[in-house]
Amino acid sequence: DPIPVASPWTLVRCHELAKTNEPPNAAELDFMRPFLSKIAARLTRFDNEITQLKDRLQRLETERGKLAEYHTQHAGIVSPLRRVPPEILAEIFSWTLPTIDEVEGDVSDLQQSPWVLTQVSSLWRRTAISIPWLWSSITWSDWAMSPPLPMIQAQVDRARNLRISFYAYESGSAAAQVEMFEFLSEHCARWVDLKLRITAALGPHLAALRGRLPSLQRLWLRWDTEQSEATVDSIECFETASSLVDIGLQNESRFIPILVPAHQLTSYRIHGPWEFHHRVIKLCPNLVEANLALEFDDEQQWPDPQDTIDLPRLRRLFVNHTPILGFLCTPALSEIGLVLEEGADPCQDLDGFVVRSSCALHRLTLVGLLDVAVTAAVLKKHSSIRSVVLIFDNVDFATKPFDADTLSAAVGAHLNMFTYRDPPTSPNLNEIRFGSVEDQPFPIDYPLFLKMLQSRRRSPFTLNAAAFLTKSGPDPDSVTMAELDALRQGGLRLLVKSGSHAELCVGSWSYDSPLNTGM
Repeated sequence: DPIPVASPWTLVRCHELAKTNEPPNAAELDFMRPFLSKIAARLTRFDNEITQLKDRLQRLETERGKLAEYHTQHAGIVSPLRRVPPEILAEIFSWTLPTIDEVEGDVSDLQQSPWVLTQVSSLWRRTAISIPWLWSSITWSDWAMSPPLPMIQAQVDRARNLRISFYAYESGSAAAQVEMFEFLSEHCARWVDLKLRITAALGPHLAALRGRLPSLQRLWLRWDTEQSEATVDSIECFETASSLVDIGLQNESRFIPILVPAHQLTSYRIHGPWEFHHRVIKLCPNLVEANLALEFDDEQQWPDPQDTIDLPRLRRLFVNHTPILGFLCTPALSEIGLVLEEGADPCQDLDGFVVRSSCALHRLTLVGLLDVAVTAAVLKKHSSIRSVVLIFDNVDFATKPFDADTLSAAVGAHLNMFTYRDPPTSPNLNEIRFGSVEDQPFPIDYPLFLKMLQSRRRSPFTLNAAAFLTKSGPDPDSVTMAELDALRQGGLRLLVKSGSHAELCVGSWSYDSPLNTGM
């Protein structure tokens, strides 16, 4: 039924009554009661229609959901992925393998590649199982949820070569460590990489590897604790590894001598006394990269260099004690890294070394509580340097406590130095990296880092790459990060990051072994 039509006067009167608490008179009540009744009836009809439409909509949505699910299930039949050649699938699969820190976070995760690839379809399963290198990386650890023996057995069966990462800890089960290591040792002829954290229980089992490692190319050993080193006096099993070219060793409390096939080594990263380094590296004519970490050395006075050690192929060198340079001649060297204790001046040792070697340095890495005056002096004397890497670290931590303000001031001074001015500091630099692996965070002036990058990008000597990596942060604020992203979009190769992955990257800057991550 139509709503009663009211006169203009009545509508005006209704409007007035609606805005006040004045009671209507009898005539007004006679009009309003049927008027409101008609409106209520129409509202009821609307509600009924809406309810019917909602029921209809719900039925349609349910039917659509079922149909969409059916479509999704069967659309895969015509998917191009079913026709992708195995070679292309293999390349795709290679990009799904987890990073080192992802693997070590949960080494038995079936939702990680390559295991998850076998759960997609029969084609993917067949393809994944048929690719040996997809299964070659095996990680076992005491502290993570390590894979059970059947999973490792399956990987061993599917792989051709094996890349073993074995993390044993004194706090773990010695019986479990020995059982798993002995199982993997049955297949040691296929090892190409071995990254081993050793406990007292594992130490005596190394000797059985001698003469059984024909494929081993890269090796990194680290002892877990001082207690771990008690069961072994020397390591001799790797001397006969005929393919070994990359070796690293880190002890905890004392140096344990190791025999190595020196003549074939191309990469050498060992923490030990100078007597050992001196004896071994002069037998390594093929070295391309070396990290000579001087430790466990009781010598108070360095001997005068007699005959220098010629390393004609060495291109990358890192030392934690600059007097080592006085014993070396490296004509092909292009990258050098130095650890500097507070107050140390490397110029004399470095200058004599460069003159003697007649080498042209292109990259300089400095580690320590760096003095901006020392950094500037080195860069001024060696104008061939194109890349500078600065790692701010309290290397004197045994005698000097962590000081956040000191580190922050050192970083700020270097950022100021590299901010472009006329005349510029080191105009030939095309790459500048900052890093820190300190466990505790310290203030970082990221706006000043941004200002330095912007000034270098605007200068005639364009900066191509930069980085700022810290283990503990902090990260830039959102405004600064947006400006940094703009530089990246403008062509600057820029990496700004904190956390465990940043720590691994900074470790690689000091020519540490790629196998050393997570140790």
